[in-house]
Amino acid sequence: MRKICNLLACALICSMQMVSQTTAGYVGIDGISISNFPVIDGSDSTEPLRTLLMCNLLGFDYVWERSPFVQYAGPKSIVPQYTCSQEEWRHLKFNCLQRNNTHPSFVKLIDGEVEVIFTARSISRDETVYAEEKGVELIEKPIAKDALAFLVHPENTVDNLSIAQIQGIYTGDIMHWSEVGGPDMAITPYVRNRNSGSQEKFETMVMAGLTIKEFPELQIGTVMMSPYYQLEADESGIAYSPFYYYSVIVDNDSTKAIGVNGIDMTKDNVRNNTYPYVTDVYAAVRSDIDKSSMAYKLFEYITSEEGQAIVEESGYVPLAAFTNIKKVEKEEQPEAYYDLQGRKVAHPTRGIYIKDGRKIAVGAK
Repeated sequence: MRKICNLLACALICSMQMVSQTTAGYVGIDGISISNFPVIDGSDSTEPLRTLLMCNLLGFDYVWERSPFVQYAGPKSIVPQYTCSQEEWRHLKFNCLQRNNTHPSFVKLIDGEVEVIFTARSISRDETVYAEEKGVELIEKPIAKDALAFLVHPENTVDNLSIAQIQGIYTGDIMHWSEVGGPDMAITPYVRNRNSGSQEKFETMVMAGLTIKEFPELQIGTVMMSPYYQLEADESGIAYSPFYYYSVIVDNDSTKAIGVNGIDMTKDNVRNNTYPYVTDVYAAVRSDIDKSSMAYKLFEYITSEEGQAIVEESGYVPLAAFTNIKKVEKEEQPEAYYDLQGRKVAHPTRGIYIKDGRKIAVGAK
């Protein structure tokens, strides 16, 4: 019955998404046209922004549409309402608006196959090595704010984890939800494939040098929707995803974003910078780009006042709205101890505690 209700809800939501939205009539970039529109690429999570930017610069209306025929309401995307010839829209859709995901888009930019990329993270360690081998340097800059969200099944009673608890789960030192105040069942941690935007941010921001436990192949997601499909079928799971992808593109009840260190995972807490894992969204070009090209003009435009208005229209937090309040306990001190409920303990007595993401015994003989 629940599945039928979800399918009916999906059909209703899909029909509601078919409302055409008119672009705002920005001044745009002087001289830009269908024929000289740059070849742009990037992360799955930045695809709506890339498409919306094209719509605004070329004057196309658009609709948000959901993927149909899935149990929950499927992921949303922006569909341009092209008013040009078939040849022109095919050129824009298949040549200019590339869809190669985070790592391949960096490789293609380094190889000179695309001109501008919008990505959920900065260049990775592997991509830096590849660029150095090719003798290529990139210019990167932040264009928006996002966050790395931790997700659980909606029926999991856990609503918050500390940084130390998350680290302990992924090192393998915390293996049961009851150890963190949750239900009586084992934890199934899910990860992403190497060099994905989510995985790179998870390894560098969250684990920060800690050894991540090796997980079976079935627990390694290879596409952006992997965490959602995995958690939908697994009440014991935990995974992570860009908050924008969770809140704007997926935007359904198949998963639940939990708080970290007592800070809820909300857009307001991205905007005020109190959530521990606020991240930058980037634009990048090659350093040898022609500064008079449309590609470079677009790279500059995205951080202009108009460009940032488009960023906000897409659902991201624009740079100007970011208030940069000091983060709450983002970096844990080496000697910080936590009890098994994730509460910081100033003077630990005898017992089991979490330190640097691992369970240790204090006062044991």
